[in-house]
Amino acid sequence: MDSIITYSLRTSVSSSDKYYTEISKFTEDVLYKINESAYSLIKDYQEYVIKSKHEAVRTTEEYGLEILTLGVLWKTYIRNAVVLGKIPQKLLVTLVGLRTKGNVVKITTDYIRGKLATGILLNKINCKDKIIKNTKDLDKLIKWLSAAGDFKDEVKRLDNWKEYFDNKVNSEVTANIETILKLAEWFESESRERLGSYTKNVDNFLKNSYGSHRGKEDIIYCGRKEVEYHLNMVGAEILNNVFRQEFLKTEEKMVLLPACMRYDGGRVCKAINTAKGYICANCTQGCGINKLTAIGKKYNFKVYIIPHESTAFSKEKVSYGKVGIIGVACVLNLISGGWKAKDIGFVPQCVLLEYSGCKKHWHKNGITTEINISKLINTFKDNNKMVGES
Repeated sequence: MDSIITYSLRTSVSSSDKYYTEISKFTEDVLYKINESAYSLIKDYQEYVIKSKHEAVRTTEEYGLEILTLGVLWKTYIRNAVVLGKIPQKLLVTLVGLRTKGNVVKITTDYIRGKLATGILLNKINCKDKIIKNTKDLDKLIKWLSAAGDFKDEVKRLDNWKEYFDNKVNSEVTANIETILKLAEWFESESRERLGSYTKNVDNFLKNSYGSHRGKEDIIYCGRKEVEYHLNMVGAEILNNVFRQEFLKTEEKMVLLPACMRYDGGRVCKAINTAKGYICANCTQGCGINKLTAIGKKYNFKVYIIPHESTAFSKEKVSYGKVGIIGVACVLNLISGGWKAKDIGFVPQCVLLEYSGCKKHWHKNGITTEINISKLINTFKDNNKMVGES
């Protein structure tokens, strides 16, 4: 592909097979490092969850991903978070909530959010010494993430960790946060070394193109750092592994595709709107979504086009274990999408877009995106056999 905006799973070849091999191995190493660094913290947190009945206790891998997420987000945004005032924070959170009230309200709200986020959320302190590694600063970080509006599912999980830390003495909280930050520092360095070839354009985008997003509602989303891309790549792999067997056992399976995968050759897409998403009308033979719809008929899964990540799932909860979904998404939406799907009741898996290209965020004209079809098909296989085959 000629135009790599931020990331591409294809390096010098046209296939992303090498990426999937490398991310699998790196994720194993990350989980080993988390276990080595924070095993006792995770086990103590699991015991807290059991005693508090806060939620059904989950796997050590999931909680390991949560503390890695905490560490990366702390290092990336804490200097912004500690200077955010209470009034602008509450105003921005209110505006985030108004986005669901309809198109006209959303357009107006997003215009205001873009202006306020650029003028307020990007402010930061220069002196790191003013940052105290305690629950007060963790609370400030969570409030900043809530005001940004792009971290709803991360906030849900970090809120639980804050409640856990609230029951600890200050010295223990500081020691635990330092452990988490050392893990995040290791991850940032190691992921740049191991995954940097796939995200080498992120810094260039931030230096040369990001300025055009100032004053827009996606100012925070498009300004995400390279380490956040790597976090989502590893996070997607962790969640895929955790939910893999449950996904294979589901009665119904769906693939949710972003609108940026539609063929853009001047034709108007004739997809049919349904309660679950748009269904391909097979209007263009060369369209990637048309091809995947045909594959779905062969392998017994349904394909839906989702115009935007925020509309990806029904508001109604489903009975967990019945419906499995494969969400196809841009890298930055992977962890939040998996957590959101799980909370609603879906059993999630994900396949990454090979590169970014949507008109809304990344390219003024839009670039038709693609996925690794072999990776998608293999997601439905157990021991190299399609689920349901005799």
